[in-house]
Amino acid sequence: MQNPAKEITSVVLQLTATSSPDVQKATIERYMTSDVGFRHPVCSITPGPNSRDGLLGIYQWYRVLSPKIDIKVESIVFDAEKCVIYLEAVQWFRLFFLPIRPAPSRLVIRLTLRKENELYYISLQEDFYHTDDFMALLLPPAVPFVRLGLSIAGFTSDVLAKSAQVLGFWRPTGNVAAHPDDADVGLYDSRKSA
Repeated sequence: MQNPAKEITSVVLQLTATSSPDVQKATIERYMTSDVGFRHPVCSITPGPNSRDGLLGIYQWYRVLSPKIDIKVESIVFDAEKCVIYLEAVQWFRLFFLPIRPAPSRLVIRLTLRKENELYYISLQEDFYHTDDFMALLLPPAVPFVRLGLSIAGFTSDVLAKSAQVLGFWRPTGNVAAHPDDADVGLYDSRKSA
């Protein structure tokens, strides 16, 4: 890619939503390094010689599982200094053997790029999903149960934290001034660089 921020949406669509396996294969060969790595909640490819072939197999299986995929890239952030692109996307993926409508599933994609001969190539793809969004990808009717479980876990954490504070653990005193060096930890680097 010459201009990753402008070209990445087209690359994503060619990888995931194309109706042609030849276009998908050509896209992987054109835009990904031969030693590309891949991390996803259910599978991964370790970067190494010809690992791109393994990633092609994952993308091909993805299309076998869901012959019709829709994806919309909603946000792109390109950090040229670090050679990283962050994408926020929503996809509609339906396992071919489930007689249900696909539900939207939100994910964040982190692409590490490598610059060679003035072109950027994807050297690592990492896909991040919230638990309920990942369930929407696999089994949409289960999403309300996952969300209920997450809410129960959040409530339980709050109750347990308050119980621990009664016992004296990690109890706020309300006196931030007593710890002036900790009050802005990580916010300002000026003191550390002086």
